[in-house]
Amino acid sequence: MMRGTKIALAVLAMAPMDSLPRIDRPDPTTRSSQEIAFDAGVEYPAGSYPCSVVIGRLNADPIPDLAVANYGSNKVSVLLGKGDGTFQTRQEFAGPFLPYTLVIGDLNQDGREDLAVASEGTGTVAVLLGQGDGTFGGRRDVEGGGGAYSIAVGDLNADGIPDLVTANLNLNKVSVLLGRGDGSFQAASAYPTAHGPRSVTISNLNADDAPDLVVACFNSNCVSVLLGNGDGTFRRRRDYSTGVSPYSVAVGFLNEDLRPDLAVTNLVSNSISVLLGIGNGSFRGKREIPTGRQPYALAVLDLNADGRADFASSDLASSTCSVLLGKGDGGFRRAIPLRVGRNPQSVAAGDLNLDGWPDLVTANSASNTVTVLLNLGKFRPR
Repeated sequence: MMRGTKIALAVLAMAPMDSLPRIDRPDPTTRSSQEIAFDAGVEYPAGSYPCSVVIGRLNADPIPDLAVANYGSNKVSVLLGKGDGTFQTRQEFAGPFLPYTLVIGDLNQDGREDLAVASEGTGTVAVLLGQGDGTFGGRRDVEGGGGAYSIAVGDLNADGIPDLVTANLNLNKVSVLLGRGDGSFQAASAYPTAHGPRSVTISNLNADDAPDLVVACFNSNCVSVLLGNGDGTFRRRRDYSTGVSPYSVAVGFLNEDLRPDLAVTNLVSNSISVLLGIGNGSFRGKREIPTGRQPYALAVLDLNADGRADFASSDLASSTCSVLLGKGDGGFRRAIPLRVGRNPQSVAAGDLNLDGWPDLVTANSASNTVTVLLNLGKFRPR
């Protein structure tokens, strides 16, 4: 496949901060110009109405692969990577009815990556056990609490076994499924959220080593934060205001104080809300950052190797992936749109061609494709 012309992104980098990890840190005494470039992207067929894409190593090689939830065909597509940022033709595996999001994790502790797929249609979670060669065994369905719209994976009770949590959109709750270590799960425990939970993520927000939950609540214009007790149970939620119709939430270090912060895409506000953390699991008032039109999903990572967190959002209505380069103080530069397939609903980030630079991939629901954007990673001293 031929790739198009290069799209360059430039930002002025001042003296770098020492509080965040960085790649190839510039000389802090030198004022320099940081340029980052993405290629124009390549689209790969992904199935019918792909809503979610994740990156992982799904076979025995060290090359990143893609897994995609296809809402329109009730299937999961797997695209194995070739190591140069290109991908093999997709393989398809039976998923649940109306699969909306998926995650990758070793759910049965056999050293092979598995898939867990949240079903909006049935409220279940489909577990597809990996064979280690990029294929997946018979599906196992687990009750996910009803209307399982979003899913996250992590060790919630410190037993070394991956657990799952789902956002149950119509029931205004999240459901916690503690893993048994063999790919099966205990019965779900439910915790109330604000109205309309669309997205859930797991992170340690208050430095107590107990994983916590953050939920973007679409109908309430807020995020619900549920602090963990360390045993797989959670405290009563606390809500924080966002923009209008929050859709996806991510956690990252967005300023230099080493306290986890929140970033939330707002579908109607066309923005990302930044909520800076205080360090005890609570957050300051929001700051709004403009994006493309109708931002759905969000990735937080350092795209340009300046040690500062950046954003990439999938913008449904503008069919773009917006890149917003961080200033290191919780502020971000103007969104730079990268053209992708039509109506992207998901974005993921990872080093797809093993060159040390994080790349981007979007799942494009109206194009039935994923778009791979390779990071060309240029740095030029001024």
